[in-house]
Amino acid sequence: MKAVIIEDEKNAQEALLNLLELIDLEIEVIGIADNIDDASKLINKTKPDIVFLDIQLKKGTGFDVIERLNDFNGKIIFTTAYEHYAIKAFKFSAFDYLLKPINPKELTATIAEAIKEIEKGIKYDEMLKVIEHNKSNKKDAKIILKTLNNQYIIPIANIIRCESEGAYTNFYLERKKLLTSKNLKYYDEILCDHGFIRTHQSHLVNSKYINRVNTDGFIEMKDGVQVPISARKKASVNKQLNSLL
Repeated sequence: MKAVIIEDEKNAQEALLNLLELIDLEIEVIGIADNIDDASKLINKTKPDIVFLDIQLKKGTGFDVIERLNDFNGKIIFTTAYEHYAIKAFKFSAFDYLLKPINPKELTATIAEAIKEIEKGIKYDEMLKVIEHNKSNKKDAKIILKTLNNQYIIPIANIIRCESEGAYTNFYLERKKLLTSKNLKYYDEILCDHGFIRTHQSHLVNSKYINRVNTDGFIEMKDGVQVPISARKKASVNKQLNSLL
């Protein structure tokens, strides 16, 4: 696998190079750039499989680099030193990211996931559009859901509920069901600010689609589905429901 590193700090460049050598996943770094112009030229010329892209660059950001790419079908992995910086934006738009200082285990897992996805023809223009949309439309936010063969842009308001299926998550929409490659905890962390309630280890529901709460420990959704409330979640679910009244 051929990779390039886009990073404006020399120490960070060397740290990532050393980590890639340490984890030994047959990743060959074929170039390094530290600014927007050189980065876009390097990627467009070499067409690497993986791009490790710093958020903050000289005279711009990693997003500026993406906008200059031509027919790039590899995998972009953002790197950032700021945990608060756009983390939820990455998750809503399905960008992969690593926090600095980069953890070797997280790097290994992220690369393994990247290798699986490289042949999918990732649509970075769609991912950027979701980030831009969510910046100015927080009440009408959208999320990109990746399935085995595609990625879908979905208004969060259209999601009725989510259900765990092992390491995957089923999304139930008004007219379709999508199986995504992330676990339910991943989505719980980003949807909790949008009226979603974790009722059970395996269930996450959109409160706007709740019809009523049954006395036998189930939530009845507007589509007629009965979603269980676990004993451990009962108090927090009641608290969240009361806050919506």
